[in-house]
Amino acid sequence: MDYIRKMVKSLIAGYVITLLMLGLLTYFMRKFILDEKAVDNIIFGIYVAGSFTGAMLSAWMIKKRRVVTGIIYGAVYITVLLVIATIMKKQAPDSSNNIAMSVAACVAAGAFGGFFSP
Repeated sequence: MDYIRKMVKSLIAGYVITLLMLGLLTYFMRKFILDEKAVDNIIFGIYVAGSFTGAMLSAWMIKKRRVVTGIIYGAVYITVLLVIATIMKKQAPDSSNNIAMSVAACVAAGAFGGFFSP
């Protein structure tokens, strides 16, 4: 039960970090003119960064099987994001290629976050 509580705390922290970075992106979108491709790439990078930092925090708090913890964190992180996106759009996300790339990147970032945790 302690494992789940620590994982949920780190997920909340990861989503807060993601929201702060998305807010910063919104500011830059208003300040500068960014094309859609650049915004999509930045959002992808934000998801990877959120997964990495949250997995570092999760592995640091749990202190067991850090890489596995990071992989689990990355998988749960992107799954929740995809479920929220599906609910918000009321349809499945558009490209399965982009979804597979996002899932793979977030799981890999989670594994690296777990590996590099203090």
